Formats: sequence, structure tokens, C-alpha cells
Amino acid sequence: MAEATTTQLRRMRKRVEAMLVEGHRSGQVISLLEDLAGAADEGSEMALFAHRQLAELCLEGSPWKAALHLRRLLRSGAGDDGVHALLGLCHALLGNFRSAVSAYRGALRMAPNNPWYHHNLGHLLDVGLSQPGAALAHLRKAHDLGPGEDEVTASLAHCLARLGQFDEAAVLARCAREAAPLNPEHDALLEWIERGAPEGQAPPSQSPRAHPVPPHRASGVVPPAWPGGGTNPSPSPTPDHDDREARPLEEGQDEVTALLADSMGNCGCSPDELNLAKAVWRDFRRACRPRIAKAAVFAAAVEYAAAKVVGTAGVTQAELAARYGVGSRSVSQRYGEIRDVLGLIPHDPRYGSE
Repeated sequence: MAEATTTQLRRMRKRVEAMLVEGHRSGQVISLLEDLAGAADEGSEMALFAHRQLAELCLEGSPWKAALHLRRLLRSGAGDDGVHALLGLCHALLGNFRSAVSAYRGALRMAPNNPWYHHNLGHLLDVGLSQPGAALAHLRKAHDLGPGEDEVTASLAHCLARLGQFDEAAVLARCAREAAPLNPEHDALLEWIERGAPEGQAPPSQSPRAHPVPPHRASGVVPPAWPGGGTNPSPSPTPDHDDREARPLEEGQDEVTALLADSMGNCGCSPDELNLAKAVWRDFRRACRPRIAKAAVFAAAVEYAAAKVVGTAGVTQAELAARYGVGSRSVSQRYGEIRDVLGLIPHDPRYGSE
């Protein structure tokens, strides 16, 4: 490739990277990426970059188009676990559950201890393909790897109920409800289990779906945040959003840090625990440059995320919401966003947990 062309492609890529970091998802970004993919040599690093970003940007509105870009990556030998997982999510959104299961199995071969891959595979086997027996091991693994995640707990409870293990299912359904008391889907799940899990009357929460796993871990460019508990990659309004315009990162970030220091200091948290929470907030704000409507919601969600990383017992979203004076549903939504953007796992080595 001529040097002038290479220089032009590099400029295009830098422009795209800057727009992605700023959170742009417009047609202009997609157009630039399509131009980059078309101008770069097939299979080149530039082309693979463009296809990866296009897959992530097209996922919500055109999952079939995103799948085409992901297949280009796989054919070029660039199929890391994130590519397989994204392909699984595309197929789940399209209702191609067998293909989704196959893709998540591919992701697990490369990352066998990822709790969300196990959860998505198990949930699709249970609900999408009606194979609860095959799903159980994966859902138990997800629950063991990510204890306390109410969505994982609920999926395991549903699977156990379908297998006739009602006592354990009911206990887990109650745990899910306690972890997220404002989620009506957990109430419906428990009521369904207590009625003996009648076939054909599954609670609405147990429809075939998969949760996104942060694609930026393998792409090299951080995309906008994905909220937890769903497959929609675009931020949605939350109860903590008021009539004021959300403040840019630079105004709100110090307020979150100050709230963490004040609240965690007053409740007896150690300096190490505070520093870990600050590190999580620092990484999250660098990843997606969040716009802040209410700093206390972010502070509560960050503290909960830090507690989940180190496995601190007894910390609940409801307790933190009360301490910071915000709604627990808002905390749950923001925590899911932080978890998915950073790809947090229990005892995450990035934060000094062993």
C-alpha cells in the first residue's frame, strides 16, 4: 500500500477513535468506518479494526449486519473470545438460539471462567432450546463465579424449577429478590416457582435473551457504556435523571470521588477499600466519559462494584441507596453499566484482589 494511502488510513482511524471515546454513535462514525474497511487491505489490521467497531455499533439496530462483520473477523483469524460472544449476542437477538449457543461455546473455549458467557449459554439452553438439564452446569458455574448477581441467581432458580428442584429454586429466587427488591420480574419468578412452575406459564423475565459482555476488552477502543440487565447498547434514562442537563465529566467526577471519601470514611471503610473504589471510578470514567445527572447514584454504584470485586459480605444495593439518599433501582442500573463496561469479575486482579 502506498505511503500516502497508509497515512490517510491512519488519520481516518485516529478520527474514529477520538469520536468513539467521546461517545459518538452517529451515522458519521459508521460511514467513516465503512470507508476505512473498504479502503484497507482485506485481513489487514486496519480492516479488522473497522469490522470490529462496525459490529459493535450495528449490534442494536442491525444485529444481522453486525454478524456479517464478526464473520469477517473470524475468517481472518481474529476471533478472540469477545468476537465469539458478540456473535452469540447477535444470534440471540435474531432468535437463532442454536447458533447463539454454538458461538458462546466458542467464547468459553477461550475464556472458560467468564461468568457471563456461562450465564448466557445456560440461559439460552434453558429458555431458548428448552434443555434445562444441559443448562444447569453452566448456570451453576456462572453463579459460583459471580455470586450475588441477581440476574444470574434468577436464571439458575428458573432452571432448577424446570428440573423439579423447587426448594432450592425458591431459596435462590428469594435471594434474587432481596438483591434487587424493586425488580418486579423477581417477584413474578418466585410466584411462578411457588405455583409449581407450570409449563407454558413461565414468568415474563424468562424469555430468551443474553447479556452483553464488554467488547472493548479485545477491540482496543472503548465503546460507549452498555447498561446492565439488557441487550440494548445505548444509554437509557434512569430514575436519577432530573430536569437539569446532565453535567459533563469534568464537573461531576470530583463530586463522585468526594462523596465516596465522605460516605466510605464515615461508615468505617479502610483506606484500601476507598482507594479500590476510587480506582474503579477512575477506570470507568476514562472508559466511557459518563455524563452525570446525580453524582450520588454513581458513588453508590461504584462502592457496590468495589465490594463485589473484593467479595465483601453483607453489602446490598438497598443499603447503599439509603446511605447515599438515592433509589436502589438507579444504583442497580448504574452498577450494571459499570460492571459491563469494565468487565468486572470477583477478585479481579486489576484491583489487587487475590
